[in-house]
Amino acid sequence: MEIDSILKELDQNRGYFPREAIEEAIRRREEITPHLMRALQEAAEGSAGSKDEEASFLPLYAIFLLAQFRERRAYPLIMELCKLPRDSLGGLVGDTITEGLPRIIASVFDGDTAPIKSVIETSSIDEYVRGSAIRSLSILVHGGVIEREEVIAYFTELFRTRLEREPSHVWDELASEAVDLYAKTLADDIRGAYEKGLLWPGYMQPEEVEEVFARQEEAVLARSKKRHKGLIDDVVEEMHWWACFSPRKGPRPKLAEPFRAAAGRQEAGTGVRSAPKVGRNAPCPCGSGKKYKRCCGR
Repeated sequence: MEIDSILKELDQNRGYFPREAIEEAIRRREEITPHLMRALQEAAEGSAGSKDEEASFLPLYAIFLLAQFRERRAYPLIMELCKLPRDSLGGLVGDTITEGLPRIIASVFDGDTAPIKSVIETSSIDEYVRGSAIRSLSILVHGGVIEREEVIAYFTELFRTRLEREPSHVWDELASEAVDLYAKTLADDIRGAYEKGLLWPGYMQPEEVEEVFARQEEAVLARSKKRHKGLIDDVVEEMHWWACFSPRKGPRPKLAEPFRAAAGRQEAGTGVRSAPKVGRNAPCPCGSGKKYKRCCGR
């Protein structure tokens, strides 16, 4: 299969997973990498397709393939993609914004945390992209790439000075990752954020914070490492099952009424619960197969 044929196969979603093209791209890594890098460059510059054209799938395949390749040259390009408006970025990578982006960033990380921090601290960037950038730091900690103490120190700065004092998914993800990294020194900061209405109790309950910090550090970190999944190692395994490659034959299961009532973010500071508690890492009751905090819990 020639490089041009691979790229053509990966350019559009044809209703099936292009396994042969993906596997051939992996076999011909050195040859295809410049083409994948070019696709990312064009996407970051906003030239990957006009509004009148069907969006190309190539940038999406490219970020996963380059992540598997551990291609550090892709790191600045992917961080530039993170700065695109939500509609533009969502059109390119879809649910990868919350589901795969943290692991992709960690997979191509070149040793410089400044681009990640820039995304986290830029209020004009989509809140879910910023949250994924926060999570990428936890993945790098669990992978032994950066020190946990370094990330906890940075999280402390975010809690105390570096984040805008407005409730958003960024705050929810920050508190969640601080708990998963057993940043017990931030317990008071997390309590204060709840009191100020910066954290949504529907994402992570205050009692859960206390419960996790009461456990043994080693157990919490081991569970957190397993949950974060680590780096991108197998694009086929990551993507072949996606719904866009095998459309649903029936309607999506309806969200039970109590959960539907609580699906939207509650008014900051109210703490009102109108549904049974669902753990932030539990399967979403809507039947999507995603974790609650990545689905209706958003």
